[in-house]
Amino acid sequence: MEFRKKLKQSDSAFVREILASSHFFYDYELDVAEELVQENLIKGQEKSGYIFIIAEKSKIPVGFVCYGKTPCTADSFDLYWIGVHQNQKGNGIGKTLMHLLEEDIADLGGKNIWIETSSRPLYEPTRMFYLKTGYEMIAQLPNFYGKNDDKLIFLKIV
Repeated sequence: MEFRKKLKQSDSAFVREILASSHFFYDYELDVAEELVQENLIKGQEKSGYIFIIAEKSKIPVGFVCYGKTPCTADSFDLYWIGVHQNQKGNGIGKTLMHLLEEDIADLGGKNIWIETSSRPLYEPTRMFYLKTGYEMIAQLPNFYGKNDDKLIFLKIV
């Protein structure tokens, strides 16, 4: 497994495919993920505010993480996306991506990593993953995404 931070134009389609393979996301959410790749490619990591780490197996992207500094904060960062292709789950790729993200955020002077996710039952494995990697659920906003779909907020201090 290899990991890289520099995006390629082809990563846009791979990011979409990785997320689509989970069957968790709506089409408009996949569009947003692709837009973040394009923002990074056009403006660069610093100006876009979107940092990516791509996991590759045999030169093919199989997972990624996207994060960035939270605007108007001293030392907070947001995890925007993490995804591992469905056919690669259980191989430790997600854990490694989280570790690399945390190291990079610490190197950038970050102290707080914030994650937001849905309370829908479909997201139970995602929530368990965050808890197992040391994040604490600190808030729940009722009906945020829709009826009976709360926003759950996780935090890890690095």
